[in-house]
Amino acid sequence: MSVAGERHTATPSYSDVNRDVMATLRPPGNLYFAWMCIVGLLLACFFLAWSYQIFAGMGAAGKRTPQMWAMYITSFVFWIGIGHAGTLISAVLYLFRARWRTSIYRARRR
Repeated sequence: MSVAGERHTATPSYSDVNRDVMATLRPPGNLYFAWMCIVGLLLACFFLAWSYQIFAGMGAAGKRTPQMWAMYITSFVFWIGIGHAGTLISAVLYLFRARWRTSIYRARRR
């Protein structure tokens, strides 16, 4: 007798697992190479802009003497704060034993 809302998932067979693992060994397709070209182009643009800023100085970013490092320090502090907030939220969920936190943990690990 099954309980309402209970799901039965099919257990994958060894052949299913082998097929999925072997699929990762196939050569990549054209879509993969198109995305890698886009990523490579963006990476090249990043390094060109960064090397120009190293060569020309902070004026390349539009910064003047009084506040020249403010943009980078603010960005650094913002992302450190985001990281701390994630840790704090995770700790609070763990301390209060929130049942729905396990689905968040599973999604985070993928």
